Formats: sequence, C-alpha cells, structure tokens
Amino acid sequence: MKKIFTGMLLMLGVLTNSLAQSTISGTVISSEDNAGIPGVNVQLKGANVGTITDIDGAYQLKVDSPDQATLIFSFIGMATQEVNVNGRSVIDITLEPDAQELEEIVVVGYGTQKKSSVTSSISTVDAEVLANVPGAYSFESALQGQTPGLNISSGSGTPGAAININIRGVTSIGASSQPLFVVDGVPMVSRNNSALNSNIAPVNPMADINTNDIESVTVLKDAAASAIYGSRGANGVILITTKRGQVGKTKFNAGYYTGISQISNTPELMSSKQWIEFMNVAAVNDGLGENYWNSTLGDPNDPNLPNYNAYDYIFRTGITHNADISMQGGNEKTKFFFSGNYYNQEGIQVGTNFERMTARMNLDHSVSDKVGIGTNVMVSRTNHERTINENDEYGVVINAQAWDPTAPLKDENGAYTDPFSYNGWWALENPLYIAEQYINDGTTDRVLASTYLTVDIIKGLTFKSMWSVDASGLTEESFTPAGGKETAVGEGIYATYDQTTWLGENTLTYDTHLGADHHLNVIGGYTLQQSRAEFSEITGNGFPSNRIIKISSAANTTGSSDETSYGFQSFLGRVNYDYKGRYLVSGSVRADGSSRFGANKKYGVFPSVSVGWQISNEGFMDEIVDVVSNLKLRASYGTIGNAEIGNFRWRGVYNLSSPYNGNGGSSPDVLENPDLSWEKTTQLNVGLDLGLFDGRFSFTADYFIKDTEDLLLETDVPGATGFASVTSNFGGIKNTGYELSANADVVRAGDFTWNVNVNFTQLKNEVIDVVNDGQVVSRNFVIQEGKPLSQLFLIEYLGVDPLTGDAVFEDINSDGLINLDDRQAVGSGIPTRFGGLNNSFSFKGFTLDVFFQYSGGNKIFNQSRHAYENYGSLQSGIPYGNQSVNSLDYWQQPGDITNIPRPSLTSPNDTDAQWQRFSTQYLEDGEFVRLKNVKLTYNFPSNWVSKIGLTSARLYVQGRNLKTWTKYLGFDPEVSANMSSQGDLNTLQGEDFGTLGQARTYSIGINVGF
Repeated sequence: MKKIFTGMLLMLGVLTNSLAQSTISGTVISSEDNAGIPGVNVQLKGANVGTITDIDGAYQLKVDSPDQATLIFSFIGMATQEVNVNGRSVIDITLEPDAQELEEIVVVGYGTQKKSSVTSSISTVDAEVLANVPGAYSFESALQGQTPGLNISSGSGTPGAAININIRGVTSIGASSQPLFVVDGVPMVSRNNSALNSNIAPVNPMADINTNDIESVTVLKDAAASAIYGSRGANGVILITTKRGQVGKTKFNAGYYTGISQISNTPELMSSKQWIEFMNVAAVNDGLGENYWNSTLGDPNDPNLPNYNAYDYIFRTGITHNADISMQGGNEKTKFFFSGNYYNQEGIQVGTNFERMTARMNLDHSVSDKVGIGTNVMVSRTNHERTINENDEYGVVINAQAWDPTAPLKDENGAYTDPFSYNGWWALENPLYIAEQYINDGTTDRVLASTYLTVDIIKGLTFKSMWSVDASGLTEESFTPAGGKETAVGEGIYATYDQTTWLGENTLTYDTHLGADHHLNVIGGYTLQQSRAEFSEITGNGFPSNRIIKISSAANTTGSSDETSYGFQSFLGRVNYDYKGRYLVSGSVRADGSSRFGANKKYGVFPSVSVGWQISNEGFMDEIVDVVSNLKLRASYGTIGNAEIGNFRWRGVYNLSSPYNGNGGSSPDVLENPDLSWEKTTQLNVGLDLGLFDGRFSFTADYFIKDTEDLLLETDVPGATGFASVTSNFGGIKNTGYELSANADVVRAGDFTWNVNVNFTQLKNEVIDVVNDGQVVSRNFVIQEGKPLSQLFLIEYLGVDPLTGDAVFEDINSDGLINLDDRQAVGSGIPTRFGGLNNSFSFKGFTLDVFFQYSGGNKIFNQSRHAYENYGSLQSGIPYGNQSVNSLDYWQQPGDITNIPRPSLTSPNDTDAQWQRFSTQYLEDGEFVRLKNVKLTYNFPSNWVSKIGLTSARLYVQGRNLKTWTKYLGFDPEVSANMSSQGDLNTLQGEDFGTLGQARTYSIGINVGF
C-alpha cells in the first residue's frame, strides 16, 4: 500500500506540473524583407530555458507561469527585444537591424574596427552609393567625387578604358602613383598590360569586377591606415568588400537595366560655306585675289554646295545592357553568396565596344565553434573593341575633325572615299574606314580566388591563414588593312600577356578587455607573395586578303617572347589600445623584402603611429551631449615605401637577344646597382570628426603633408661604363592639402527626407628635388623643381598684333627666333581641387538622387585645336583642312582686338606665317562642374509585391553626364591622351589629341527580390 500511495503522489505531481506549463509559439521575421529569420535565440528571462528558430523563423517554447514570463529575442546584427508573454500562446516578432552596431564597424587593413575607435584617415562608401550609379562599367567611375582625397578621372570615353586614380596626389615620377586594390583581402593586379596602348585607350583590369557584387569600399588615405600594407600601400589602399551569405531564408535578387548613350559634346566645325569663305579671306591676305578657292572647293553661295559633317559618320547612339542575378542565404553552419553578371556596352564611337561576363561564389562554413573555413572565387571574361585615337595622326576623332566638309565619307556605291581625292592635306585617312576596318580587339580571362582557415585558439586569440591567386590571360589582335593610307601591304599584331600572382598570409589576432576601462587589439602576421608573367608578340605584314588576318597567313613575320617575375616576403604587426573609449593609440609596422631592390637594400621597414581623443566621451561634455553627439581629434605619422617599378632595375641584366654573325648572343643591358632601394613617403595627418544633433549632421576635416624622397629615377653615368644611365634613388616630391566632408539630414518630416553630402579637397603638388632639373619629357612637358608634376612646357602666346593681325609669341631668350628654345612652364595638368555634392530626396516610395562633380586648378593643352584651328600651309596647292567655328572671330582690320590672327596659308618659313606653334594659344582651363548623375527610384510597397510572390521590387530611371559647365573647348575636360604607362600617369597628364569625350547616358532598370 505504501508503494502504491507513493506512486500516486508522483503521478499527481507530474500532472500538476504539466498543467502549470504552457507552450508558446510564433514566427520571427526581419523588418527589411518580411522573411523569417532562422537561428534567432529565444530565451526565457531569468531561467536557463530557451530555443532557436527554425529555417522559416518559427519557434516553440514551454514556459512556467506564462502570465509572468518574459521572452528575450536576440540575433546578430539585429536589435534585441524583450516581450512580456501576458498569458499569450502565440507571439510573432519583427526584428529591426541594430543600426548602431552596423554604423560603428568599418573595414580596415587586416580586419575591422569600430568607427569610434579609428584614429587614421579613412573614408567608406557603401553598396547603396555604388547602386546609385548603375550605368558605370567599373566601380571606380562610380566612386568619382564621392570621397575627399580621392581623385578619379576617365582619360577617354572608350568603353572599358583605364581610369587614373590618385589618393592625395602624385607621389612618384618613374614608379606607380596608383593605389593598391584589395578585394576581400586579396591584392589585385590593376596595371594595364595591353600591348596595344601607344595610341589606343588602355584597358582597365579593375573593370573585371561586377559592381553589384560589392558591399562596401574603404579608402585608406594616411600612413597610419595603409602602413600595414607596407610598400604595397605607398599610394593609399582601396579595400573592396564583396557581399557574403547571411543566416536566414535564401534571398534571390535579379536586376536588369538598359541605356542609350550619345556623345555629350562636340567642338563645332565650319560648314562647307564657312570653310570656303574662310579660305578665300586667307587667299586675299596672301595676295592670291578674291574667291580664289571657289574653283577648287566650290562656290560658297551655291545652294547645292555639298556639306558633310564627319561626326555624323563616326558617332552613334550606343546601347548598354546589364543583367544581374544573385542568391544569398545560409544557416548558423554555412553561409553563401552566388552571383552572375552580363554587361555589354556599345560605344558612342563606331568601332568601340566592351563586354563582360562574371560569376562569383563566396562561402563561409563553421566546422565547429572554434574552426571556420571559407572561399571566395570570381571568374570573368571581358572583351574590348578599341580604335586608334590618342596621340596618333591616324586617330578616328582627329581625322574626322580635319575632314573636308565638301567630301562624303562614303560614295554613292557605299565605298569609303579617299581624303586625298578631295581637298585638305591634314586628314590622312578616312575616319570611318579607320573605325570600321582597323582591328584592335582584346580578350581577358581572369580568376580571382582565395581560401581561408580561422581557428579560435583561446578566448580572444584567433589564427587566420589565407591563400589566394590572381590569374589573368590577355590576348590581343590588331590589324591595319592593306590599301589604306597607313600601309600598302597590311600589318598585324598578335600579343599575349599571362600573369599569375599568388599570396599566402598567416596572422594572429588577440582582442581582449583588461578590466572595464582598457581594450587591446594586437595583430601579427607573415606574408609571402610571388608574381610571374609571360608575354609574347608576333607581328606580320603582307596578308593575302584584308579578310584573312591571322598572323600565320602573313608573308613576313617577326616575334618575341619574354617572362618576368618578382616576389615579396613581409612581416607585419599592429597594436590598437583604447582607454574608456576616450584615449586611443594605434601603432603598426611592416617589414617588406622585395626582389626588385638591390642585394644591400632588399628589406624596408615602414612604421606608423596614430592617436585619437574622443572628446565627446569626456564627462565635461555631458552638458552639451544633446547637441554634440561625436567629437574626436586625430593625428597620425608614418612612412611607407614604394616598390612599383620594373622587376630587374637593380640587377646587372644581360640582353639575350643579341645575335651576331648569324649566331645567338648576349650583351649587357642594365647596369647593376646593389644599393637601389625603396621610394619612401612620410605622411603627417591631423583630423577632426564632429557629429551634431544625434548624428543628423556630421563633419570631417583633415590636413596632410606627404613627403616622398629617394625617388626611383634614371641617373646619368659616364659613357665609359658602356651605359647611359642607371636606376638610382634621388629626388623628392611633396603633396600638401586639406580635405573637408559633411553630411546632413536636412529634413526629417514624416514621409519626406532630404539628405545632403558634400566633400572638397585642396591639393598642392611640388617637385622638391630631381636629378635633371628642367628635363623635357615627351614633347610638351617638363620636370622642374618648385613646380608640380605634369608641367606643360609651351611657347607663350601673347595674342594678336592689333595693327597687323599677326600672331605674337614671347621670345624668351631674345634671339629674334620663335622656336623650341622659347618654351616655358605654363601650368600643370593635375587638378588642385576636386569634390562632389549629392542631394537625396525621399518621399514615401520615391527617392531622387542628384549628384554634382567638381574638378579644377589644372590646365589642358588642347592639341586637337592645333590641328583644326591651325591655318597651316599649302602642300601641292591643297589647304590644311577644316577649321573650328571659333576661327571665324579672326582679325580683319587694324585696331581689331581678338586672339584669333588673320587667316593665312603661307609657308611656315615666311616672315608673315600664321602657322601656329605648340603654344599657350591652345592652353585651356580644365575646371568643370558636372551634373554627373540623376536617378529617380520607386520602391513598390511590400504589401503589393508580396501578392505576386516577391519580397521587393524597385524601378528606376537615370541620367549620367547630363550637363557640364566648363570653358574647355574640346570634347570634354575630363580627358588625357597619355594613359598607357605608370610614368605617363605621373608626368604627362593634361594633353588632349584626338581623345574621345565622355558619353551622356540615359537608362532604365528594375530590381526584384524573391
């Protein structure tokens, strides 16, 4: 009986307990897309009872005393919620993003950091900003004007063309001044390796990246931010973080846009009537009588006088198509992101086109609570179709501008016309023939891949090992057809450039709090990198047909091939210390060893230190904390090296292609310099960060001084050595300036918001010391101490003599002759100030973004005007070519005040010649303000799109390069004919000869999520 009684009591207790418990269920969704969130922690407050949501965000939990219970819902990246049960059995929750957490974390070198703890100068651009410029073929062009200190210019309107980027100025003469690009921790090769770049816009290797894959871009500007990359970060670093998987329901996103592009501006040329009348005035001035050219060119008063505009033949409306699809999701164990992209841009000039296909896979997997692995893989193929233009007398654009306006470009049978069958000797070839029949094509295949392993050794101590490879192959084909003006036999080039760069990085990171007041983060690492390139070029001539262009069919061929390689071995370390969130100290050092430097100077050590004072966290700020939400002072100082030179500049290299008497041979080629070392850039930065009214207004200011010394230059050596020069360290460059940026939520009124973002940079570049002061580089540039780089070197044009109408030039050496000895420094092609202004207006589902870009302080030598505003001389009785309408404002009689001399076609050897020199007559101000981008977006309401099975839908229309305010008379002030090499980007900016201008683009697109 006792056992029976005891059993009954136990059963009663179990029954009583079960009756006291209740099951609570529900679903947790995200406010961003209304999708269920798996892996959310659901915890009973004050008890060790909890669960997590399933793949659909659903949960079940048994609790005692449901009337008094409180549930806590928490998830990484979301704001935690506490909910009183109050006897309910179903509780559905919507979690909001933790805005504070998201805003405070920024990507820095080898990790992330709270924004409030950053003591260096960095700028971050997120995916939303990049998404506002969907018409940009490359993410760099989408960054134009978006962040202070970053100067980006598109040298040509050719699709897929290289872009010039400088962070806080040009820091070198012979080495690269371009920044380091790091994609998900992998340094990316960004140098132009095209063999067809002497008179063609170079290709842009960074255009291989799909902009839609990018989550954020961080620009590391001062030494403290970029010194962790050592010599690779000498010119600043641009960190690109691509999108990754997230825990939750799998999200699909698809987008498509199409656009039309047209040339945004064309310098106006004379009509047939204007040109003949102008030539007749020249004939009168030259003593040839009135209406001299009527019998040759036609009667200007003839109503049937033919009139052709060559622009109508070479320019077209280009069509762009872009399609994107991505998939993103995962669980607590595995997260993934997959994407694919197809982009095709038909150029605004006949013969130009850019096509890209990319795919990406990013995977992250937690093997255990302590071990994680992952991989990032991008594959791409890009196809470039380009034409001759820059710095070439056979360029499409320049021949169109010199074309006889009385001549068609195709005859009545559809055949190309011969320019020499008409009038004018400057047009060397039919520009449409060049655009359609000259072939300059290239294809790049690229793989950018990395894999990583992370191990949490103990609390706060993490080991990470990452191995990556950047492998690319560029194949190019060029053909100049027989029968044209450039060659009678046909000439072809077949070139390849294959480069593989691998990198291994191993780092240890220790992050800990020492008590309540001290926070310490330490990182140390070892990296090893090697790059190897093989390249070849085969040229041929004498092809059987213009339709058969393979080199194997050429009658005569010559070929060459070579290879080159370099390696880096590096040790790095950084310490970040934070006391009470008020006093911040950071120090880093990197030791780089490079195969590019002499046996005595292989290693360079590059340290930096920075400090910060978070004044807004001080106790005395409590009284004004409602107004000042953030106030921080920053200062940094550090040194970085530059190793971006050729691979065999210090070695005693022999040329193995020196045959003699029919036998192979070798000869000395490069003089050895075992003491060749790094260029070194030392930078001081002082900055201020200010936030007001709970972040509604923010302001950042930085002042910097960058001193570069030990420039890598060619130094003359005695001829007895058998060499003319040797690469050595000598000279210095200084860049100083300041940066300002501000962001303001001007209006927050219900459904209407207005946000303004503005930035501005003022920069001064100066050559401090150089080996050959006054050295003329190229034809129109000079390197002079005390002057900026890319210093134009021209004859000074003094205007027109009002009595005679003759052009007057400054005879600087007073020898009575105007020649090259009278050239002088007249201004730099490098902008000294630049910035941007963006206004964003939102009302309910509509958003309007209006972005202006600004650049100025630079000069442009418009050499194209030297062609189509140069009266020239007669050759075999033929005039020079068509003229600009600007020439119509010419001197006509004594007393006239104008800058255009009297028309004349006399020989340049005559004393009264109007043959114009390379002078400041064609030097122009490069300043401009551009309405860069206008985009109107409509986000459809979620309750609408959910009815058709979508989570989001967005429609937008956009205009790009809509209007440019400038005094520049060429196609576009954002041009440069010299983009083919690293040295050209440093010393030859600001020249325009036959360069294709920027396009005006209108596009419409849609994005959907499901």
